[in-house]
Amino acid sequence: MEMKVSRYIGAMPFLFVPILDAPGPDSKRGYIERNAIALLSGYNTAVADTPSPQWLGFHSSRERVRRSGLWNNDHVNEDYSPEFLNVLAGLIDAMKRNPH
Repeated sequence: MEMKVSRYIGAMPFLFVPILDAPGPDSKRGYIERNAIALLSGYNTAVADTPSPQWLGFHSSRERVRRSGLWNNDHVNEDYSPEFLNVLAGLIDAMKRNPH
């Protein structure tokens, strides 16, 4: 199942946003990751974009995966800070101004 999920996700388009601080729980990267997962998760609330009935996550042994609608076990049961969207937008704007 993990290989099927990896193939499916690997075929999706994505945006790479460089965050040039040191990795760690207090890093800007960690802040963006935690808040994005919490925002998209349906663990505590209904998600706006629910998984299809065929979503492989419904077969996961992990309750957090099944309930959240995300193939993730970390941060799905957390609340997000709306301010993180401004931080993310600032990183994207900086990337547009300096694409190299």
